[in-house]
Amino acid sequence: MRSVILVLIGLFVGATCTLVAMNALRQGTAYPNGVMAVLAAQMGALDTSLKQNRCAATDLLPRLQTIRQLGNDLEPAFLPTQDDERFIRHASELRAAVDAALAATPSDCAAASVVVNRIGGTCKACHDDFKG
Repeated sequence: MRSVILVLIGLFVGATCTLVAMNALRQGTAYPNGVMAVLAAQMGALDTSLKQNRCAATDLLPRLQTIRQLGNDLEPAFLPTQDDERFIRHASELRAAVDAALAATPSDCAAASVVVNRIGGTCKACHDDFKG
């Protein structure tokens, strides 16, 4: 009787540990989620700046610089797609759009809106191909 109880306890503990491990593996790492969360937050902050008519270079430049730095992490963050030519193209297009914005930082909200829409378009194109 004692050995039957021990076997049942062992099976229960083993099944519980297996479920916990499978759930952790299914969720993946936080790295890609973090990169996307910070990119989304920066894009949201740019959008908020536009809506509040705060479009000076001092309002936009820090956000654009952060987006550009995160652009360097796109391929490493999404390892299954790092060799995919479409993904590489989308990541390059994002970096190019941000580089253009940094080279000629928008001076008014109309120009900033064009820049934000161009950057957002690169994000949308990638999401259409890979999240769809």
